[in-house]
Amino acid sequence: MRKQIKIGTTLDTRFGESKVTKIELCEQEGEKYGIPMKAVWVDLKDRCLFVFENGHWQYGYQTSCIS
Repeated sequence: MRKQIKIGTTLDTRFGESKVTKIELCEQEGEKYGIPMKAVWVDLKDRCLFVFENGHWQYGYQTSCIS
């Protein structure tokens, strides 16, 4: 089971599977801007904003981890 999500981790998104290129940890779920991070614990995923290599972005609660 995955414990951290790092830049380069592949997540399942509504646009298909894609690698993370940027992570921002937000103070609250659904915020647009946060603190740039290189890795986050999986339990903080819902408070994050992820940018993907396919040019899309999503909130953490809209994604799921691929084992």
